[in-house]
Amino acid sequence: MQKSRPHQRPAVVFIQLPQVDNDVHGTVENPHLAARYLIEAARRFGQGPAFRFIDLPESWETRADPDLAGEILRRKPFLLIVTLYLWNIERSLDLCRRLRRDRPDLHIAVGGPEVAPDHPFLFRRAPFDIAAVGEGEWVFPRLLNTFQGGPLPDSRNLFVHRSGRWRAGRAPAPEPDLRQILPPPRHPFWRPDANGMAYLEISRGCPLRCAYCRYPHLRRRMTFLPAADIFERIAILSRRGTREIRFIDPTFNAHPEFRHIIRTLADRRTTASPIFFSELKADTITAEDARLVAQAGFREIEVGLQSRDPAVLRRVRRPTRLPALDAGVRHLLHQGIRVTLDVMYGLPGQPPADVLRCLRMALRQRRINVQCLQTLLLPGTEIRARRAEWKLVADDRPPYGIQSTPELSPQDLRNIETFLAETPRLRSDCPTTRWIGRSLPDLFPEQQIFSTTRIHPDQPAQPRSLRCAVFLQGADLFASRTTLARWIAGCIKNHPHTLWQFILEPRHEEPLDLLETLTAVLVGTPSHLLDRYASVAAFQRRAARRLFIRLPPHQPFARDWVMACEDYLQQFFF
Repeated sequence: MQKSRPHQRPAVVFIQLPQVDNDVHGTVENPHLAARYLIEAARRFGQGPAFRFIDLPESWETRADPDLAGEILRRKPFLLIVTLYLWNIERSLDLCRRLRRDRPDLHIAVGGPEVAPDHPFLFRRAPFDIAAVGEGEWVFPRLLNTFQGGPLPDSRNLFVHRSGRWRAGRAPAPEPDLRQILPPPRHPFWRPDANGMAYLEISRGCPLRCAYCRYPHLRRRMTFLPAADIFERIAILSRRGTREIRFIDPTFNAHPEFRHIIRTLADRRTTASPIFFSELKADTITAEDARLVAQAGFREIEVGLQSRDPAVLRRVRRPTRLPALDAGVRHLLHQGIRVTLDVMYGLPGQPPADVLRCLRMALRQRRINVQCLQTLLLPGTEIRARRAEWKLVADDRPPYGIQSTPELSPQDLRNIETFLAETPRLRSDCPTTRWIGRSLPDLFPEQQIFSTTRIHPDQPAQPRSLRCAVFLQGADLFASRTTLARWIAGCIKNHPHTLWQFILEPRHEEPLDLLETLTAVLVGTPSHLLDRYASVAAFQRRAARRLFIRLPPHQPFARDWVMACEDYLQQFFF
């Protein structure tokens, strides 16, 4: 690799694109923990003076891709670090391709949960040179050292593109102690976001070896922060205005000092203390544990049930003492803690009846928030590696959702999703409230207005953000349907990762053939990630590009026509 001249202070830019959905009232959580950890790792390695580290503001990540690419290029990066998750990998790779076209000399490295040797498409026509599997705190400083003339790190978790091939090292990746990884407690990185939320990692690794999860493949040995370090970090976050702390550990009570931690937090709690959220393994929770958890300030706990079939749990390597888990959940509920119970469907060997039994039993408890999750064949997991053996059919594009198993047919999947959609407590998505009306409550904040007399198929809309509402006005929309269809197709082609709302504003009752023509365009475009989630895909609808009708005020429209339009749009869009 080419050595950088020290006096240039080359810029290293970090990006981690967020998950984007149609909920205009919700907030996006996208904490930049990876960038924080990597920057601190580089500084501890003595590379702080040699590089400029730039973590782009989170607000920029929801800008339209051309604008975001422009902001990145204006910083003249020498190296771009991209964190990949299933919800951002497609957009991230397209953004990297765009940047590479403009800056062929730009070095790009990717990391995050999506980087796995068995990934179905990551390494095809890859717009990056380096890919790191698993933890990057050890790899990143040594990679920077390579750009300064040092040797390339020998790690089987580091893939480098050379001579047309991807090559990895041979040495196993170190599993450093968590105290050597995290920025120190008083570091300015530790602060709440705009909503008063902060995130804290107190352990790395997981005691479980679930076949559907990546944790078992990324680290075998667990490492923990000492209790005193945890208390210091919580106190500092509290002084900095944190109202809620989310512990991001997969199993909070796997910490060997768990009971000491919750007892101390309970003893020290004041009215100014933040509230807490974590995931617990409930089959070890006693009544006394639950009492202390509540007194410590935990208001919500997530518990993984997954299945009530012991044979299924054994197959996916998640042995659970179900009576003890039920007792642990009851103890938490008795203390007034809200419990989110995770149930999965599509696990190998799992019949649909098991899913429905889990859901119905959970629904009997009013304070349980039930989360029913489609099994995902995530890259790098055992379940993906054994998909042929277990005869699992799944999409090779994110979110890699299961489509059928020997026990679960596509119709069974649809029946489960129908049950979820018809049970208010089980709905996890935000379906559209209304498709036609004088007011539409689900429209995006960015709104652009176009007249059908002025649009040209070769000049599509240019959104400023990733969610754009476009109003199409005209005296005779039906007569302009061919031009509108080509123009809409151009908008989507130019901005495939934007969520589009196309809102027709008719002056009179237009033929329903207009909706058919435009719907055919929207349904015929390549699917977006939102279209592939089971709640949408099971009913063959589209969620990322939708068609609406806004009626002008004081203009009468026949009720039958309005109802016909509403019924038609509901068939195709979510």
